Formats: sequence, C-alpha cells, structure tokens
Amino acid sequence: MKSHKETILSVLESGIANIQKNEQKINDLNVFPVPDGDTGSNMTGTLVNAWNNINENSETDIEILNDFAKGALLGARGNSGVISSQLIKGLAEGVKKVGKFSTSVSDLKKILKSVCEYGYKAVSNPVEGTILSVAKAMEEEFKGKELDFVESIQKLRDIAKKAVNNTPNQLKVLKEAGVVDSGAYGVLMFLEGVLRAAIGKPLTIQAKEPTAHIKKTSKKTNLKADPNKNIGYCTEFILTLKQPSKFPHNRFKTLLKKIGDSLVMIQEEDILKVHVHVKEPGEIFNIAQKYGEFTKIKADNMALQAEEAGHTVTLSGVTKYQPKNPKNDLINDRLAIIAVSDGIGLDKEFSDLGVDTVISGGQSFNPSVNDFISEINNLNYRNILLLPNNGNIILTVEAVKNNIDDKNIYILPTKTIQEGIFALYNINKENMVDFKKHQVELKAKINKLKEVSITKSIKDTKQNDLDIKKDNFIAITEKKIVFAEENLLTILEKVFNKYIDKKIEVVTIFYNDEISKLDIKKMQKTIFKKFKDVEFELSYGGQDIYHILLFME
Repeated sequence: MKSHKETILSVLESGIANIQKNEQKINDLNVFPVPDGDTGSNMTGTLVNAWNNINENSETDIEILNDFAKGALLGARGNSGVISSQLIKGLAEGVKKVGKFSTSVSDLKKILKSVCEYGYKAVSNPVEGTILSVAKAMEEEFKGKELDFVESIQKLRDIAKKAVNNTPNQLKVLKEAGVVDSGAYGVLMFLEGVLRAAIGKPLTIQAKEPTAHIKKTSKKTNLKADPNKNIGYCTEFILTLKQPSKFPHNRFKTLLKKIGDSLVMIQEEDILKVHVHVKEPGEIFNIAQKYGEFTKIKADNMALQAEEAGHTVTLSGVTKYQPKNPKNDLINDRLAIIAVSDGIGLDKEFSDLGVDTVISGGQSFNPSVNDFISEINNLNYRNILLLPNNGNIILTVEAVKNNIDDKNIYILPTKTIQEGIFALYNINKENMVDFKKHQVELKAKINKLKEVSITKSIKDTKQNDLDIKKDNFIAITEKKIVFAEENLLTILEKVFNKYIDKKIEVVTIFYNDEISKLDIKKMQKTIFKKFKDVEFELSYGGQDIYHILLFME
C-alpha cells in the first residue's frame, strides 16, 4: 500500500503525464487556422518544471505543494503556463489553510476557492470561456454529500468537462473556430490523469523535459552587437530641414545605408532624426549639413562603450563579455534591453537596434520565467527593459518583474515582432533610463502602428465572414483574419491597397525561408512599383510559421 506522500506524488505525476500525452491535441485547439498553438507545450513545460522542483526530502502535503508551486512559477511559459502556475499557487495556499489535502466538502471548497482567486488575480482583465472558467465552475458547483477521494475527483472531472464544453458559448471566437478553449481542456486532461492515479492506473512522465521544447530552447542566444560593427561610432543627430518638402528622403536614406549600418531615420515635418553606426562620422555630418541646421549632434566611440560595459573588442572581431562592476555596483546611467525574437535574421535586427540580450522564442515556443531571470542576472545593469514581442509572453514578463527585487524591471507590452522593432526605433537607452516616464507615449505610438502577418491556413474554416480553404494565404492583423487568397502576391496587394495611405512612407517587410528569390523579384516588379511614393525595405527574418511580417510607418 502506498504511503500518503507516494499517493500525492503519484497523483501529481499522473496529471502532468496526461497533459504531456495530450500535448499536441491541446496545441491543435487553436482559434486561428495556423500551426502556432502552444498551450499544450506551455502547460507541459510549466508542470514538468514544477515536478522537477519537488525536493525529495519534502514530506508533508504543504511542503510538496510549495515546491511544486515554486517550480511552476519559475518554469511558467506563455499565458497558459503563468495562469496554471497561479492556479497551483492557489492550490498550495488553500491546502496550507486547511492543513493538508482533504476531499471533505468543506475543506475542498476552501481549497477550490483559493485556486480560483489566485487564477483570476493572475490576469488584469479576466475573460470567461477560458481556463479560469473551469476553476470558477469547480468552486461554485462542487457541493453536496461527503464523497471519498475517487468520487471527489470524478465529480471535479465531470464539472470541468461540462465547463470545457461550455467555453464556445462564452467566447464567440471559439464557436466560430469550432473548438473548445485549449487551456480549459488542459485542466480537464490534468484531472483525467489525477483520476487515473486515484483508481490505481497512474501515468508516468515520459521525459523530464517537455518534448516540444528540447530543440527550441537550445536556440536561446545571448546576442551582443555584431563585433565587426562595434569598431566605429554610434552617430546620432537631429536636423532642422531648410526645405522639408524638397528633402530627398529615400535617396538620403539609401546613401546612409551604403556608408553605415543599424540605421534608424525618422522625418517629422521639418525635423529629421538619424541614428547610424559609421566608421567616419564626419562624412555623415558634412552630407547632412547641406539640407539644414543641426540641433543635436552625438558621435560615441563604440569600442570604448563596449569596454565600459564590460565587452572587450579584440582584433579578431570577437566581443567577449567581462563584467567590470560587481552586482552591488550596477551600471545606472543606461537602459539595458532584453527582447524576444524568432529567427536568425530577426535576432540580428534586434541586436543591431541596440538590444543587449536576445532570447529566442515565438509563436510555438515561449521562454520561461526562469529564462528571463537568468538573462537579467547576467546583465550588469540597474535598469532593464523587457520586450516580449508576443502577446502570449506578456504574462510571463509580468511574473518576471514581480520576482526581481534588486533591479528596476520595465515592461513595454509589445505583442508582435513588428511592435518590438518599431518600439526600438523610438527608444534611446541613454535618455530613457527611467523608462516609466516614457511608457505611455510609446504605447500610444505602438497602438497606431499598422502591421500585418501573413501565413498559410492549415485547415478549411470560416472566420470574420471569410471562407478560408486549407493552404490559402491569410493576412492577420489585430487578432483578425482580414484576407484569404490562393496567391501570395494577390494577398500582399490587397493588404497594401487597404492599409497604405498618404501618410505611409516606409513599409518594412521580414520574410522567412518559405519565400523564394522568385517571389521577391515578383514583389519588386509587380507590386512595389505600384506604390511609387512608398519605400519598401525587404529583409530576411527567418521566423517560424509566418511567411511575412510587415509594418507601415
């Protein structure tokens, strides 16, 4: 006969194992017909980390669940992982109040109330028809006569199943997509696994790390600026243009690209703002002065900057990180930035724009709380900005902020890669050290950004009054599919016709490995030429899933 500790451990492991077993099925419960579902992977990664955090010397229910809850928080991946970690925290706190895990009606009601409260507190704007609705249903509907352990779990499973099946009635997008909520279904799978253990048929975890993340997490990189580009000058200036209407914006930008890199150039009426890395800043200044008067000039030696920040630039072109300041003497006069990226080309873009650490992650693989904390600890800076660049990572970075005490952690809740890159065009790391003062203004700018992501549908579906066929190209913006077409060029042209107006000057496009050289030539010859007043900047991003990521400014 199993001891009480063995029973608790068996119940937890069997619940996790059943989520792991159904990981892909949970992933596939996706609102969009896009292969970016990650709820199953995130829940698996979060709970496996929770399981691995249980100390073998922990004996009581409270000790075991405290270990489990801490591991869930640090391993939390994506919104579903963070919410799951808080449900587990609620479970641990509820059991603490009761004294031990108990299935008496009065005790279990207290535990379920704690679970529900912690879950809802994890989200600033709770939405029904989600994982939270299952927690609420279990709290509200578990009542009646006293039951034994197996009967209690069966009843909770039945309540959860009913709540899961009701999620499409609570959330319109689920009904349109013909699916139930994936997070809610994950909770049901956990309870099914717990029930297996309760009746003596437990499941075991097949791998101590979630299978879907083994290769993905190995992609995580800590990128510093390209060392070959660090030997030069970070040049910035603001120019008041003499004749704004006649200023050759595109020609000037092309010229700067030829003699420099990491270029950011913004014109606002008669004001021109430029950031560029060059070997000889004097050449840039001489050219710019022909068009107006300088109101600001700065040229910083990047080799010296790198050494001050702890990077030694060697003649072989290798940048080595050597922290010069101990943790109690952090750098205070500059903002450090950590950004999430999804592709080799995008990694480089973020690095060129001044990001100190790039963490690989994206639609189908989200970094954990611990991934961020580890990178924050590696940075010798007091003030650090986090750019999640994915709506499913925002709760993760919020959890990170709540668990860092010795540094100032700021969050700009960028929901897409496009928002992250655009945000960096507007961030000055030296002048925005107290980033809180600039958050409202930057959020407002980002909210006005026009952006579109294009990929292929993986199934027939109907959304937003569009009949979408499998393998159609679909254009997504603001969580809505706006176009569906068989041909890539057709959908691109529709996007540009709809969103390019007189205010748009530049369209930035990042493509992935699915886009051929022929596709690019066709874009340039047949589409870009139709918009003569717009400059198109086309770069390789290498991102997963989405063929094209674009934004307009």
